[in-house]
Amino acid sequence: MKNIKIERKEDWKSFIMNEAKYNVPDECSGGLCVDAGCNIGDFEMNHGNRFDKYVCFDVFEENITEATKNTQNLGVEVEINKLAVWSESDKFINVLAYEPWDTKNLQHWGNSGNVGCIEYTGPKGEGWKQENTIDLVRTISIETIIENYGHINLLKVDVEGSEYEFLLGKDLSKINYIVGEFHFEAERIQQLVDWIKNTHEVCNGYYKLKGL
Repeated sequence: MKNIKIERKEDWKSFIMNEAKYNVPDECSGGLCVDAGCNIGDFEMNHGNRFDKYVCFDVFEENITEATKNTQNLGVEVEINKLAVWSESDKFINVLAYEPWDTKNLQHWGNSGNVGCIEYTGPKGEGWKQENTIDLVRTISIETIIENYGHINLLKVDVEGSEYEFLLGKDLSKINYIVGEFHFEAERIQQLVDWIKNTHEVCNGYYKLKGL
């Protein structure tokens, strides 16, 4: 397996705190926030005690370490898990480092935000490839998360393509709000959006449970 690391930790922390912004409506507060793809805990640092509890998931060991350190004094419960969100629980899948199209150097700026579990090659040859495997990680499904933690007020998901395995075809009726990023082909994105629209209405950059 290959290795990557966060080299300029404070610079990366400052960058990702400003870069990774999601449109959370004012009325969405309290209760449980599930953060799928928590990176170094930037969402939690940005929102602090807005929610009663954060349950976080990431697949990169160094992200887990940094997120734990960055959120320890937020004054709210933060649980951080090294698990990959997926269609099924208790499977094992590879974690892949992102390879840029130009330098091909895995150890590049922002690599802590560019690990994923879906193999994908972009138009210039960039992407996540099996030969760039850095780890093997256990999976957890949305069903298991809801079974373990109950109703979710906010689900934030940014998992470099695994959002389709995680959400498509799943019962999302126990999630009040969904924010995040959907990746890759427009057709695939539309497929997931259409599925979410079965239970949620599309608002300004987020999805809200119908009838809420």
